[in-house]
Amino acid sequence: MYSKYDEAQFHLRLTHELHAKIKQRAKMNNRSINSEIVATMEESLSKPSPVSGYRDEEERLASLISERVKEVAAEILRKEKTRD
Repeated sequence: MYSKYDEAQFHLRLTHELHAKIKQRAKMNNRSINSEIVATMEESLSKPSPVSGYRDEEERLASLISERVKEVAAEILRKEKTRD
């Protein structure tokens, strides 16, 4: 059974400007300020960042493969250009 004790509580200090921005965004999204902060944090943390790295090994490997594919494609295009 779910209880309010299943969630961590965290007290947060915000500047008045930031609070106003979050409040406005929450209103536009039909959410409470708390829900807006949680949604924003979840969205932000679901993306890889240069500081924290990748979410898992598969994402890291996909990134490496993607970079290698770009390198190979550029090499092929350069060779094609010199043949013309």
